[in-house]
Amino acid sequence: MKNLRVAAGALTTAVLLMPAAAVAAPAPLPTVEGVPVLARAWISNTRDGGSAVLTVHGVRRIEGATVVYFSMGLPKGAPADANRLFSYYGGGFWNTLTVGNSASGAECAVSLLDIAGGKAYSTLPISDANSCLGTKGIDFSPPADKPNAAVVGWSIVAPLPKDVTTVDVFISSQVLPDVPVEDGLLEPVSQDPVPVVGTGWPKIPTARLSEVVDADKAVFPLMSRVQPIDVPVAEAQTSEGVQLEIPASVLFEFDRSDLPPAAGEAIDAAVAKITAAGTSGAITVTGYTDSTGDDAYNQALSERRAQSVLAALQAKLPGTITLTAEGKGEADPIADNGTDDGRALNRRVTITLPK
Repeated sequence: MKNLRVAAGALTTAVLLMPAAAVAAPAPLPTVEGVPVLARAWISNTRDGGSAVLTVHGVRRIEGATVVYFSMGLPKGAPADANRLFSYYGGGFWNTLTVGNSASGAECAVSLLDIAGGKAYSTLPISDANSCLGTKGIDFSPPADKPNAAVVGWSIVAPLPKDVTTVDVFISSQVLPDVPVEDGLLEPVSQDPVPVVGTGWPKIPTARLSEVVDADKAVFPLMSRVQPIDVPVAEAQTSEGVQLEIPASVLFEFDRSDLPPAAGEAIDAAVAKITAAGTSGAITVTGYTDSTGDDAYNQALSERRAQSVLAALQAKLPGTITLTAEGKGEADPIADNGTDDGRALNRRVTITLPK
């Protein structure tokens, strides 16, 4: 699983899926004939408490990517000098899902959630440091003669599988559910990079997809994770089934793979959860490290740690359960390896139970 980031810190591995506020036409914006309105939500200005209307106009599948068209506009009666920077509304680009990269900015503020498939699709990072493909520095100020008009922005997200026909759109701290996925870019195209709704759609620079780096990091599993306060073992629901997770700091001393006596509490807690689940069949124990140090060393360390946990579990579980150990080194980080807290979250051992 990849990491989910809120502001500068990691949100461990949990995604809280809450319905968007007032999804059904929340504000009296001017209607424009022929303009698709797929989902709407109120978003609040974090600076002055004002509100705006966020509208998703399209989730469009193209070769190698998905384009999300959205607009923001202030409701009738809003002050003429009201702030219209997207980053001020609903957390803007701070409340985003990220995937092992440090990309940020309003153009990186969109993710698509396939709940049924257990996957999230984030904005595609590009070689330009800390950036994504999308409308830059989104200022949704309309023309002076149309003070209540909404202005269109866009972001490019990882490609969706062909069988995904609806997604939940996560943008500006809102989850807008059940948005249909369609093919091809919206037309007609406007020459204005941030056009007013109804005057055409932004031109999408598809040629810049050649700048995308680490595209595989923009797709990652969703996980629902519960960490009891008094138990050193977290339990997560993933698309693969139930997964138990134990921080390496609970099990091992620094740079070691042997289990000290203090690790017994975590092992016993894991055994209790496995037993309570009525588990039989094959269980996989997987070790992970952070990205500090040599790749080969981290891989070997993760394998040794997984094997140590396997041996401890095997001694306490019935023979009807088969255990397999594997190490993944620094692969599949769940948090930012650029911070101490993130690295601590990435150093872990997981125990995957059969469905």
